[in-house]
Amino acid sequence: MGKSMKRNILLIIAVAMCIVASYAAYDSAVQAERPDIYFLYLHVPAIMVCYTAFSLSLISSIAFLTKRKYIYDRTAEVSAMLGLVYGAVALIAGAVWAKQTWGAYWTWNPKQTITLILWIAYMGYVSIKLSIGNIEKRALVGAVYNILAFSLVPLNYLSATLWWSPHSTMSEVTMSPPIVEALVLNLVAASLFFIYLMITASDVKTLEERVNILLYEKGDI
Repeated sequence: MGKSMKRNILLIIAVAMCIVASYAAYDSAVQAERPDIYFLYLHVPAIMVCYTAFSLSLISSIAFLTKRKYIYDRTAEVSAMLGLVYGAVALIAGAVWAKQTWGAYWTWNPKQTITLILWIAYMGYVSIKLSIGNIEKRALVGAVYNILAFSLVPLNYLSATLWWSPHSTMSEVTMSPPIVEALVLNLVAASLFFIYLMITASDVKTLEERVNILLYEKGDI
């Protein structure tokens, strides 16, 4: 079975899981006492996958600094970019949820504020990767910056605990079994899409680098 076929099968599974997860979310939201509970199924999986993507990016940057293989730098860059996408979804869904719950899209509470700072920090990482022309320097500077930027991830996760915030922690939330099941299904669906996007984006990045090498050898760039 070819790599393209495996990727397509993964996409089909991810789409099927998304359909099942969406139905479970709808069904549990209809039965829930709080009408805003539906945003839980978008916001929480998005931020959890965002944390996972940035963690993978961190590990890849450390691996690059240790082994100096550019495949790790490529993985760090692609994972960080996908983390930004999921982070943006989490921010937007969280803001809409805040409007439903607190009456305002943005309250500058610690959780919202640090999430925004985290997102901006990783935008800085991507900007570095796009602005430095020298491949080796770009990889080195990006890896060091990535390691420093990751310190915001645990701070973001613990922010609702460390400081007063209207944002609830998971330990404070009591969820019925249908809500837990729907949340897990949505987390699995979001994770499968992340894996698919990670594989696809990595392949595209590899092809782009090969094209650039060929153009460089021909003297076109």
